[in-house]
Amino acid sequence: MTEAELREHMLRDPAPGESEAGERAWVIVREAHAGRDRVPWVERHSRLIVVVALLAALAVAAVSPPGRAVVDTVREKVAETPATEAPLDRLPAPGRLLVVSASGPWVVRDDGSKRLLGDFEDASWSPRGLFLVATEGNRLVTLDPNNGEVRWSLSRDEPIADARWSGGGLDTRIAYRAGTALHVVAGDGAPDAVLAENVPAVAPAWQPDSHVLAYAGSEERIHVVDVDSGRELWRTARVGGIRQILFDEGRLLAVTLREIWVFGPHKRALFKHVARGHSILSVVLVPYSGVVFADYDEAEDATELIFPTCSTSGACLLIPDIHVYRGAGRVGDLTSSPDGRWFAAASPQVDQFLFFRRLPRLGKVVSVSDVTREFGPGGKGVEPFPRIAGWAGAPAD
Repeated sequence: MTEAELREHMLRDPAPGESEAGERAWVIVREAHAGRDRVPWVERHSRLIVVVALLAALAVAAVSPPGRAVVDTVREKVAETPATEAPLDRLPAPGRLLVVSASGPWVVRDDGSKRLLGDFEDASWSPRGLFLVATEGNRLVTLDPNNGEVRWSLSRDEPIADARWSGGGLDTRIAYRAGTALHVVAGDGAPDAVLAENVPAVAPAWQPDSHVLAYAGSEERIHVVDVDSGRELWRTARVGGIRQILFDEGRLLAVTLREIWVFGPHKRALFKHVARGHSILSVVLVPYSGVVFADYDEAEDATELIFPTCSTSGACLLIPDIHVYRGAGRVGDLTSSPDGRWFAAASPQVDQFLFFRRLPRLGKVVSVSDVTREFGPGGKGVEPFPRIAGWAGAPAD
C-alpha cells in the first residue's frame, strides 16, 4: 500500500476507539455549555471557539503528525497560563476547604472565613460534609465543622491514622488504622471491628455512598470488601509500593512511585508511567473518567500537573497529555472541588495554594500566597507547610 493510499484509508475509515472518544468529548462540551459563566457576548463565544478548536485538534492528533503538533502547541499554552494572584478571601468554587496545619485542622468557607478546630494531626470530611473525623495520637474524634464541638470519640492502644468516612444517608462507616490493624466503626461510634491485620500505612478508600472499602494488604494487593458482611468482593493483582488508592463508581486506581494502575474485578491496565528520575506526588479523580496527577522531576526540582487526554486503548493514545501547570519544587495535595470544575494543589516551595479551573475555562489559575502565615498561630509562618485535606460541599441551610 502506498503512502497516499494509506492516508486515504485513515481519513475514510474511523480509527479504533474514535467514536467512543467523540462521545466523551461531546459530554464535556455539553457540560461546559450548561455551566458557562454569563459574560459578554464576545468573550462567551471566544471561549466556545477555543473549546471547539481544542477538541478539533485532539481529533486530528489521533490520525496525523501535524495534528499532534497543534495539540502540543495548545498544551504548552495551557501550561504557560499565568496565575492570578489573590488573597484567601474567598474560594473559587462553592464549598469548604479543609486545611491541616501544624496548629490543627482549619475549615475555610467559600467567603474566606476560617475556623481552627483543635489540636489534631489529621482530619477528613464525612460524606456530605456535615462532620469531620480527626485523629491525634491514640485518639479518634468526630467534630462539628461549624464550631469544633466533639460529637463522640474513641481511643486505642496504638496510634490512629488515615481515618476515612463514607456511606449514604445516616448509615455511615469510618475506616481507620490503629497501629497495623484496619478498623471499621459505625458513623455514630459503635460498633467497632477489626477488618484486617498487618496492613501497610496507606489510606483506605471508600466507594462513594456505600459500605464498600478498598485497602492495601500486606501481600501487595488491594482488597475490595463489603464491610458490613466482611465478604471480600474481589482483589487486585500484585502491585508493589502502593502509595495512594482512589475509588469511585467505575474505577479503582492504585498509585505507586512512578505508575498509576486502573483495576476492575477482572481487569488490570497500566494507565500512566512516568520517566526515570520522576515520581508521582499526588493523583485526583475528576469528572468524566479523568484524572490529574503531579509529576515531580527530581533533576529539575519542578512539578508538572498533567491531565491525560486518553484513558482507553487505540488511536486516542496518540493524543498528547495536557500539561496544566509547571512550578518549582514539589506540588501536591491535589483535591477536586465538589462540583468538579476546579481542583486545588499545594506548592510549599513558593508558599502557595493553587486553584485550577477545568470547566468551562480550561487553564485559568488562581494562586494564594503566604499560606503558612494564613494558617499559622498568631499569623506567623509555621512548619510543616499546611496540607489540603479535602473540599466538601457548602453546608445545608
